[in-house]
Amino acid sequence: MSNPYDTSGAVGFGDKRVQLSTFDRYKGRVGYTDRVAFICDGIERAYSYFHNNKLFRFPDNPEMQKLCRETLGEPQQRFGLIMFQYATDQEGNLPQDEDGNVIQKLSGAVKLWAVSETRYTELSGIARSWPLLNGGFGEKQVDVMITCTEEKFQKMQIQPTPESFWKTKQAWFDALQGKLPKAQDRLQFVLGKTLSDLELMEVLGVSNASAPSTGSTANAGEIDLSDIADDDDE
Repeated sequence: MSNPYDTSGAVGFGDKRVQLSTFDRYKGRVGYTDRVAFICDGIERAYSYFHNNKLFRFPDNPEMQKLCRETLGEPQQRFGLIMFQYATDQEGNLPQDEDGNVIQKLSGAVKLWAVSETRYTELSGIARSWPLLNGGFGEKQVDVMITCTEEKFQKMQIQPTPESFWKTKQAWFDALQGKLPKAQDRLQFVLGKTLSDLELMEVLGVSNASAPSTGSTANAGEIDLSDIADDDDE
């Protein structure tokens, strides 16, 4: 088994031996059709807010939940997917040789995609007839073609393809599955940061004095004896 932690010597820019743990977010481009595969076997879901240019999770603390609802209303559901975006031409075609045959080479990038309830509903409709998520090597799955028609609000058309190219070879499948753990970690940030109570109050513009009480802040080992009379004063 090869050593994934290759520390042998210097590297250059774009060196294939360098495995990066950062993942770009997917964004459609007007005039382009992208071919993508969902390499995850499930969909991450989070309740979150976008306020003051910050995306953050709905808190666990009931008192802070109440504050958020009173200030911002109900949180929105967001859904996260891990995809592989193939290297294609502008029409979404995979690289071909001179005879028009698809070149048997996997090229592209793992990306993260956070979608709204509306997009989730659209994808769910497609998934009723076409398997979009990864069920394992050898299990039926299809890629999708995404054509962006408006870039600011990411309006797009999504169509399934007859097959999933990344599952053509076991080695390709294994290589992309190896990217999932780190991609899952990064996906949590894409769906919204978890803020402390103090950070949340700052984002909401609420002072400590007007914030709901979240319980005593005294150390459990502290004792107050101020109400006990001294025997000498009796």
